[in-house]
Amino acid sequence: MDKKLILVSLIFIPLGIVLGAMGAHYLEKVGVTPERIKSFEVGVRYLIYTGIAFMALAGVVHKFDFNVRVTYRAVLWGTVLFSGSIFALTLLPSLGIENIKFLGPITPLGGLFMILGWLILLIKFLRTYTR
Repeated sequence: MDKKLILVSLIFIPLGIVLGAMGAHYLEKVGVTPERIKSFEVGVRYLIYTGIAFMALAGVVHKFDFNVRVTYRAVLWGTVLFSGSIFALTLLPSLGIENIKFLGPITPLGGLFMILGWLILLIKFLRTYTR
């Protein structure tokens, strides 16, 4: 499990940096509104936050007496849905793809998965180590 956490970290962090640079230096030039650029920055932040959190989790996962697979999957897919939907909502109109309103509800769904994933880890930790 620790190798999966590290792998995702090593994908999410540089991807977040590249997308962050793109957001800072390119999006305005192609006509993306400042409001959408701010949303894009939120997606970048959460991508990087998850990368850092997974790297930290990889460093301690071997100390747990329980499996973190559910947390890993919930947070991974939550981040993909959350950040990915924000990136799509920001970038696709610049490519002439306008019929994307269905992506709007995916963002909070992704956020919910991230929250649930970390709460599951908290509950497992409390049940295992506070008895």
